Amino acid sequence: MKETDTPILKLEDLQIGYSRSSSRKVSCVYGPLNVDIQEPEMIGIIGRNGIGKSTLLRTLTGIQPALKGRMFIYGSESRKISRSAMARLISYVSTETLHIPNLQVADLVTLGRFPYTTWFGKLNQRDTLIIEDAIEHTGIQHLRYKPVYKLSDGEKQKVMIARALAQDTPIIFLDEPTAFLDLPARHEILRLLHDLTRKKSKLIVFSTHDLSIAMDEVDKLWLMTGEGLFEGAPEDLLINQGFRKLFGNSDMEYDTRSMAFKFSREFKRSISVLGEPPYSTYTSKAMERIGFRTTQGETAEYTITIASENNAMQWKVTGRDGISTFGSIYALTSFFMKER
Repeated sequence: MKETDTPILKLEDLQIGYSRSSSRKVSCVYGPLNVDIQEPEMIGIIGRNGIGKSTLLRTLTGIQPALKGRMFIYGSESRKISRSAMARLISYVSTETLHIPNLQVADLVTLGRFPYTTWFGKLNQRDTLIIEDAIEHTGIQHLRYKPVYKLSDGEKQKVMIARALAQDTPIIFLDEPTAFLDLPARHEILRLLHDLTRKKSKLIVFSTHDLSIAMDEVDKLWLMTGEGLFEGAPEDLLINQGFRKLFGNSDMEYDTRSMAFKFSREFKRSISVLGEPPYSTYTSKAMERIGFRTTQGETAEYTITIASENNAMQWKVTGRDGISTFGSIYALTSFFMKER
């Protein structure tokens, strides 16, 4: 889509929050927001707890009305779009857990076709094909007849995404899709969402606290801070120090060597680490954790040489007291913890 084309989603001076009709009090949580999304892409919303990420998503989906401003979907103002038409444009995956006895996975995915079926919920051949495609694309064929209440958290998220796919909307919003998941499941869910953007041309917008994982997958980040919304590729926010606005006065920083967020540390001693990756990388990470600044080839008080001897890795430490040899990183760090 060219920049001159109608945006998929446009926010114009949008303010989000809550209004109480009884007292006529208005509580603005965030805004005004001015955003244009021209292409199907994957966008992650990040920000401190309580900044308004979930409120923004509920407003964008129409669950919660905006306080001020306007939202346009393909050029049409959202408040002028009927509920049935909106259900064909936007699907939403929340963090809420369904509690419906005896509901099977296939039945839950089928619910995604509600905007298209008759009053009696009768499915036609196209509905069936779309449901099957959603189940296949999310890799949940083996769960088809499993009761929803017996699913793991990761399986539930896949099923809810499959339901959103069955709804066949160009826009999918998700609130914390990786919450409560273990590390492999988090990566798998974000990889699935990334795949939907590329292969299905979906606009994916989701909130997350998994910053390091999101940076590997998203096309753009919306960084919500007290100073306003900052947007750009993850690397743009690194270059312009946008993440400083997120972390504030905390000790978090982005380490360009490890390409990960970590707490800043004050190093009082240095140590040289010699060896091939990944062992040198692992060793440097461990030594920095216990307070040593690591170098490669520079003169230091100690030198760690990593090599394989008799099909086993060994860490040789050369220092003021001669040479000591260790068979694991734990033994190595334990030695230096005593030396500090």
